[in-house]
Amino acid sequence: MRVVISVILIVLGCAFAPLALAGSWVADEISDTDSYVENMAPLAADPDIRDAVVDCITAKITKPLRRQALSPTENLINTLVRRVVASDDFPAIWNDVNRTVHRRLLPILSGEGDLDRSAQAADLGLDLTPVYDRTRDSVDDLVRQELGGNLPVLRPTIDLFSSADLVRARTVYTWMVRTQWVPPILSLTFLGTGVYLARDRKKALTGAGLGLAASMLALAVALAVVRNVYLPDYVGGAMAVKAATTVFDALTGSLRAGLRLLFVTGLLVAGVAYLTSDWERVLSGHQPAAPAKGPRRSRPAPCDAHPTGSAPRRPGCR
Repeated sequence: MRVVISVILIVLGCAFAPLALAGSWVADEISDTDSYVENMAPLAADPDIRDAVVDCITAKITKPLRRQALSPTENLINTLVRRVVASDDFPAIWNDVNRTVHRRLLPILSGEGDLDRSAQAADLGLDLTPVYDRTRDSVDDLVRQELGGNLPVLRPTIDLFSSADLVRARTVYTWMVRTQWVPPILSLTFLGTGVYLARDRKKALTGAGLGLAASMLALAVALAVVRNVYLPDYVGGAMAVKAATTVFDALTGSLRAGLRLLFVTGLLVAGVAYLTSDWERVLSGHQPAAPAKGPRRSRPAPCDAHPTGSAPRRPGCR
């Protein structure tokens, strides 16, 4: 019975490990605006992200021009937008855009704030108006020559999330943020108690390390499935698949680093426990055998042990 309880506790501890890691990631990275912006900031220099921004703004501007087959104008607009995206000002604009979208994201996920129904029903995306504003004067001059008028007010946006999906994820998000310390405590408690109750603790420690590594491997497989299977279908035509996977990798960077660390830790613990146990068995098998114990022979007393005349002298004594 003790062995069964030990195994159950170790299995539960390994099962709670991915939940503990995911909860910490959500609470520390996803729910914090500064961390979110910091993770997204390097993408300002990513070619796929730049192409997605340029394509979105160009498509929004040239939508009325396509009806007139003005391809030279479309190519020129693409060049003007790309010039802004390649400028030194774009990283700061990119950070502001991401900070704005995250401040809209949190109230929807948490259910807090004063968002009206129309705001909650709208899809959440990156508002690229600040990028468009940098090219509007040049584009207006160009379009005025082609169409004889100015462009209408535009708000080019790259859709990221459906608000309906975010509302459905609210329960999971709230639970993970509010109970972020519960899964780690349960995982450590179950693992420690399971190893303590085991009859062979080193063997139990080996199993716990392998189980921890297996749980991290399962989490890595789940992330790979989301990235390579679910994500392309989810984004549809709103964003290029390469840009979407780049954003996904940036958001889950710390999560993947954490699971790699725990995976290696589990393997090291299992390896050290196994080698230590095996070495002890080797040493115990090479210990010299103890001498056999027989009846103790009494040593003869020395010749002068008895005074003269007190006892007969032993043969050989003079």
